[in-house]
Amino acid sequence: MTWSLRIGLNSASILFLAATALASTPVVTVTSPASNATVDAPVHFVATATSPSCSQGISAIRIYSAPGVSAYTVSGGQLNGYISLANGAYNTTVVAWDNCGGVGSAPVAITVKAQSAPAGFLYVTNSNWSPNTTSTVNNVIGYTIVAGGKGALAQTLQGPVTTNIFPLSVASDKGGYRLYVGDYASGDVYAYYIYGNDGYLYPVPGSPFPVNRSVTAVAVHPSGDYVFAARNEDAAGDGIEVFEVQSDGSLVQAPGSPYATENGPRTMVVDPSGKYLYVGDDYDYLEAFKIGANGSLTPLPGAPYAMTGGGECGVNPNDIIDTVGTHLYTADRGDNSISGYDINSSTGVPTQISGSPWSSEGGCDPYVLPSLAFDPFSLAIDGTGKFLYGLNGDIESISIFKINQSTGALTWVQDTTNTTGMQPGPIRTDPTGNYIYATGNGGIVVYTINHSTGALTASPSSPIPVPETGNAYWTSFAVAPPQ
Repeated sequence: MTWSLRIGLNSASILFLAATALASTPVVTVTSPASNATVDAPVHFVATATSPSCSQGISAIRIYSAPGVSAYTVSGGQLNGYISLANGAYNTTVVAWDNCGGVGSAPVAITVKAQSAPAGFLYVTNSNWSPNTTSTVNNVIGYTIVAGGKGALAQTLQGPVTTNIFPLSVASDKGGYRLYVGDYASGDVYAYYIYGNDGYLYPVPGSPFPVNRSVTAVAVHPSGDYVFAARNEDAAGDGIEVFEVQSDGSLVQAPGSPYATENGPRTMVVDPSGKYLYVGDDYDYLEAFKIGANGSLTPLPGAPYAMTGGGECGVNPNDIIDTVGTHLYTADRGDNSISGYDINSSTGVPTQISGSPWSSEGGCDPYVLPSLAFDPFSLAIDGTGKFLYGLNGDIESISIFKINQSTGALTWVQDTTNTTGMQPGPIRTDPTGNYIYATGNGGIVVYTINHSTGALTASPSSPIPVPETGNAYWTSFAVAPPQ
C-alpha cells in the first residue's frame, strides 16, 4: 500500500516560507546620539551593524531623519557621520541591510535645540555633461565643516543648487562671503552669496555673467574686488576675463578685458599679496601677470615661460598652487610630475627650482593619453607650509612631499592609498590647514595631517556621501572660511 500526504501549499508558498525561515536580521547598535537626548546640530551619529546569520556581512547602513527621508548612507557595517537638522524633535531611525536579504533597524528619538557655529564650508560642483549628451545635472552642493569634528562634513539642508551647464571650477573669496562657479559648456561665471550661518547659496543679481567662451578656472583677488576667469577653447582668442565686483555682488567686465594668453589656459592662482596672477596653459606655458588698477593684467618680463620636463607627453599643468607667495607649484598631469618655481619677491618672475620637476608616480608614459593619466590631478599644501600633496587619480593614491622651506625643493616622503580609491578630482585643505579633502569612489575622503611627518590618517567619518544623480561626477572643490 502506498500512502501519500497532501500539503495545502503551492511551491511559491513553500519557497516563501523557506526564505523567511532562512532570512537574517541585522543587529543595529547606535552609540551616538543617545535615544531621547537633546543635542546640537549637525548631529553626530555613530552606529554599527552585524548579522550573525549572514556570513556575507552588512551591505549598508542608512540614517532616516523621518519616515522615508534618507539623510545619510554608507556601505559596510560602520557608520560615523554628521547630519544637518533644524531645531525640533525627530524620530530618527538607523537601518542596516545585510547581503543575505535581511533588514534591521534601531529607532533614536532626539531633540535638536541649537545650531553649532560652522568652521567653514566645502562646496562641490557636479555635472553629467559631455559633448555628445544633453546635460541634466549641473549643480553645486554645500557642506558645513563641523566645528570640533576633525574636518568632518555635514551636507547643508539646502540641497543641490543649480548652476549653468557643466560647472568645471569653483572658488570663494578670502572672507567666505561669495562663491564663484565657472561653467565650461555655457561659457559663464555664476556668482552666489554665501549665508554664513548655514552655508546656503543665493545667486547675486544678474547671474550668470557671460564670458562667451568655455571657462576652465576661476580665481578671486584677495581684496574680493576682482574675479578672473580662464577662457579656454584651445584656440586663438583664449585668455583671461576680468570682472569687477559691484556693491550688490554682480560682476561687470573690467576695462581692457579679456587679456590674451597662449592657447588653453587651464588653471590659475593669485598670489597672496594680490600683486600677481599665474596661469598654467594646456600647451606647456606658464603665464605671469602683474595685477593693476581695475584688475588690469600686464605680462611680467619674459612671460609666458615655456615649461620643461614633458618629453613626449607634454607637461599639461592641471592645477597650480601658491599659498605663501614665495614658491609656486603645478600639477603636471601629462608628465606625471610636479613642477616648482621660486618667485622673485620684487618682480614676481618665476624661476624653475633646481631638481624640478619631481616625479609623481612613474613619470611620462607616451602610451597613456595625458588627458587620462591624472597623476597628479590636483595639489594641496598643509597649514604649516611644510608638506605638499598630489592626488594621483588614475592610480588612486596621494603622493606626499616635504617642502624645503628655504629653496622650495620637494623630497618625496610616501604615497598614501585609501580603500575607497581616488577619483581624478580636486584635493584641498580645510581653513585651518589641518585636514585634507579628496575625491574617493565612495564620496569625499577626509584626512588628518600629521604636521611633523606629513602622514595622512583617514577620518572615521570617511567617506562622506555626495548625492549622485544621472551619473554626475564631482569636478571641483572650494573651501570657504567661516565668516
